[in-house]
Amino acid sequence: MAVQDPDGNAPRRALVPLFAAYSVFGVYWGVWVVVFADFLRANALTEGNAGLQLGLLAVVSILTMTLVSPRLQRFPLAVTVPIGLLAMALGAMIVGHASGGWLALGFGVLGIGNGMIDVFVNVGGQMIEASSRRPVLQYLHASYNVGGIVGALGAGLATLGGVDFRARLSVTAAVLTVTAIWTAVSPPLRAQPGPSATETKISLSIFLRSRSLVVPAIVVLSAFFVEGSMDIWSVIYLRRTLEASALAGGIAFAIFSLAMAFGRITAGRVLFGFGYRATLRISGAGSLVAGLTAAITQSTVIAGIAFLFLGFFIASAAPAAFGMIAGTDEDPALAVAAMTTVGYSGFVVGPPLMGLLAERAGLRATMAVLVAMSLGVVAGGVFGHSAPLEDRDLPERLDRPGGREA
Repeated sequence: MAVQDPDGNAPRRALVPLFAAYSVFGVYWGVWVVVFADFLRANALTEGNAGLQLGLLAVVSILTMTLVSPRLQRFPLAVTVPIGLLAMALGAMIVGHASGGWLALGFGVLGIGNGMIDVFVNVGGQMIEASSRRPVLQYLHASYNVGGIVGALGAGLATLGGVDFRARLSVTAAVLTVTAIWTAVSPPLRAQPGPSATETKISLSIFLRSRSLVVPAIVVLSAFFVEGSMDIWSVIYLRRTLEASALAGGIAFAIFSLAMAFGRITAGRVLFGFGYRATLRISGAGSLVAGLTAAITQSTVIAGIAFLFLGFFIASAAPAAFGMIAGTDEDPALAVAAMTTVGYSGFVVGPPLMGLLAERAGLRATMAVLVAMSLGVVAGGVFGHSAPLEDRDLPERLDRPGGREA
């Protein structure tokens, strides 16, 4: 179901709170990637211990996407999106100020917020993209990266000022709370209907009847693995392996996020020119080369440049895969939930694996795993199905009188 508006303004207005929600979501992870090393030190945790906590976050996210999201899709986005933001705020406060066994509760609450935001913000963007036949998801995901830039640079500068990591997470929680209130009362988002109801209660069952979604789901898994690994391990890799400062690590991550934002905006036009499959082939090949460079270099500067290219190329993978939903007859909410669930399943194995590798073989080994996951994006470009936006003449057809769908 999508917003119907003759002049097309209603969908654009509804996108503003969705962009805000995904931006502050990115702010949290931008802050987290910088304070991660401080969090480990303050709680006397090894990378392996932290990997288990992050694995718990992923498990809860998957359960939320698989079991909870299908049951909540009857509610409007002005309800589901704010709940996800508030859960992230509460989780950030618990993780920032708790210790011992309470940390598990904090990561679990973060998992609930993570799962809800990633499903329902993408659902909102996908519905508007399908109704307008214009790129939306690429720009929506770019807003996440803009938030990551703000969060990483802000946390890095706060480190220079001697601000404790707990205070930085508290400020982030406050920003998430304010945005949750805004999205809950925002008239455009309140007017945006929720996804259509469905009898299916477990989102993964969609793959049994729609095999064409399997390959795009693998792309999402690979892209989320790469992006998520950068969100957690990139700065600590630079700080501990290449001996970079916290601010330098924050700048490197900001460069990665900036490149992702630029890559997604650029890909928003590329998708209409070359199609989803070609975009995935370019994305996968570029990510492979850039990730390999970051994994073998001894220079912080070269690693930062490699992060820039990695961000640019991996940026279009997940949104392009989500766009392939338009080539099926499946309910967007279930399809997004199912594909995102598969993506997060990589984090169930990923955080413990990356933490174990960091302890046993060094953080450079974590970068090597990241490189290997780029092959999944390439596979999506080779074996993925075509979708309506693959038509090269679609932009011209849409610009003709009467050619644009409501």
